[in-house]
Amino acid sequence: MKILYITPVFQHPKVRGSTRCYFFGRELAKRHDVTMLSLKRNNISPEALADVQSFFTRLFLFDAQPKTTAKGFMRKIQATLSDKNAIREMSDKLRELTRKETFDAVLFHGKSVFPVINSFTNLPIVIDFCDATTMRIRDRMRQESPVMRLMLNKRLNKFNEIEQQLIAKTPHVAFISCRDRDAVMQQRPGIRIVPNGVDLQFWERRSNAPRNNCIVFTGVMDYRPNAEAAHYLIDELLPLLRDRVPDIEILIVGRDPSKSLCEKAEKYPQVTVTGFVEDVRDYLEQAAVFVAPIPYASGVQNKVLEAFSMKMPVLCSSAVAAGLHFEDGEKPPVRVADDPETFANSLIDLLNDDATRAKLAAAGRDFVERRFVWGENVKIFETMLETAIAEFKAETATNSKP
Repeated sequence: MKILYITPVFQHPKVRGSTRCYFFGRELAKRHDVTMLSLKRNNISPEALADVQSFFTRLFLFDAQPKTTAKGFMRKIQATLSDKNAIREMSDKLRELTRKETFDAVLFHGKSVFPVINSFTNLPIVIDFCDATTMRIRDRMRQESPVMRLMLNKRLNKFNEIEQQLIAKTPHVAFISCRDRDAVMQQRPGIRIVPNGVDLQFWERRSNAPRNNCIVFTGVMDYRPNAEAAHYLIDELLPLLRDRVPDIEILIVGRDPSKSLCEKAEKYPQVTVTGFVEDVRDYLEQAAVFVAPIPYASGVQNKVLEAFSMKMPVLCSSAVAAGLHFEDGEKPPVRVADDPETFANSLIDLLNDDATRAKLAAAGRDFVERRFVWGENVKIFETMLETAIAEFKAETATNSKP
């Protein structure tokens, strides 16, 4: 197939953020002709750019970086203008390419760039809806003040409109989990679940000597749910653990922690906030348990898949676990807790139970090896694309009859 792949941001394992499009694009490019159109929102290293260019037939990047040194409100305005200009350029390029060349289908990912395909009807479209942004906003609103809820409601309405436009655009829509699908729409023909994958060779344990009472949480720390989870570990969990586990260690690993989080952690010798690290695996291997007390979530938390792959027992919130459930009834091999007391008790039980930790660790690795493999899950997209192409051709033939 000759595929146009449209994404909202350049993705690479060495660049902050999701890598779903990078890995699925790489897998598709092994068997198909793939041209990618994407926004450039941050500086891209020559190595990352060369890697992506090595497997795509062509890569078109549209600069969405704000051309300003302003801060605060003025920077937001400049960023919005840069986005609009880049999206318009991407839309123009899509129409130019399809006017001059023959393509089979469009694979589209990204709510923020929906204007690119909003009025486009020249090719069959498969939409990788991925996660339910509106669900995450609703869950956050339940925990906020009345004033903040009013502010978030405007954002909720905006994304609800975009999500409804996406599912109305084509019958061929993929979600990252059944939880996210159910939050947006009812099941219908053409809707598929396409989970993420894990780089199983990279996320593999190199040593097996964790410190007994060391726990770890990873993630980009300026992402609000991660930041709230990090504060929770210090404010809510640590006071319940210090007396019962005197040598407890809490590792909070990930770039861009806030000043308030760093200052808070400095008050407690049991807590380490690392900021950016070259290799997260170094810290995962130090810990006996991976924790993810994220209060609200959509999609699938890749950090948990990576912990599974590294053979780490996982204790997480119900919001995290829900994204890992499958329609056939299989549930993730995790321990689940939400309130601080239950979370602390569950963690202490795990730290004191070598056999259960070992069982969860082995089950987690098996779980990702069966369910979260890029090369296997991309086949779902291939089937969706083939079906969309066949239906588009049949409809075109019917409409062209006198």
